[in-house]
Amino acid sequence: MNAPVRDIRLVAVDLDGTLLPDNHNTAPENLEAIRQAEAQGVVVVICTGRPYPSADAVATRLGLTQNPIISYNGALVRMPNCGQILFSQPVPADLAAQVVRDCVERQLQIFYFLDDVMYVPQLSAGARLYGSRTGINPVPAGDLRKFAGSSPTKILVFAGPEVVRELRPEFERRYASKLYVTTSMPEYLEFLHPQVSKGNALRALAEQYGVGMNQVMAIGDLLNDLPMIELAGVGVAVAHAEETLKARADYVTTSSEQAVAEAIKRFVLKVS
Repeated sequence: MNAPVRDIRLVAVDLDGTLLPDNHNTAPENLEAIRQAEAQGVVVVICTGRPYPSADAVATRLGLTQNPIISYNGALVRMPNCGQILFSQPVPADLAAQVVRDCVERQLQIFYFLDDVMYVPQLSAGARLYGSRTGINPVPAGDLRKFAGSSPTKILVFAGPEVVRELRPEFERRYASKLYVTTSMPEYLEFLHPQVSKGNALRALAEQYGVGMNQVMAIGDLLNDLPMIELAGVGVAVAHAEETLKARADYVTTSSEQAVAEAIKRFVLKVS
């Protein structure tokens, strides 16, 4: 599908699989396109499922420190370098406790994000893998049911991709209208406040900048990117994105490694 050419003033970019195709590095062309867009007054924001400390570290490493960071799939919007919190919406304590109980009873591996700390029952291979991907050090805490009464930013179940695919519709039905249940990586099933999504966070941020959603471009690759892809004036799916995302996007890039550069050049800089 070819998207209409709009006057884009705000660009939201997913990290893993989008700006970071291999979850760690990005092509120089992507960064150069972002800098050219910013030079024209366009606001470029990171919009990720990662915890804020991880996203902030990436922003610092890539030199993207001018604008807010949307983290935890939209549950926390904060300025870089531990700056001002613009928006925060954690999981209600009663529902968080219920999710933990359900997952413990089913012997599912849970990561519990509270005050930017990732608590885990023990240092499992999954916890170490998540830590290596994000730079977040997991903190062993034993039985996570002891956090009952707390409101975490999010709860994540780590499991094999096939298990996550089976669990997602089941938990979506179980917590319908009570929680937002999504996936941000094939192995991650995430539970967040029902009003949280990348789309809602992006819309709130656009309002703060005085930018209409028709002047917003969003770029992503997985299910958790769908809300912002659908809300943005120009929704872009990268070449390797999930088919559901491609079907709803206005444009699908021809490249995975340079998808961000391709989208910015086409819709912001308006060069071929």
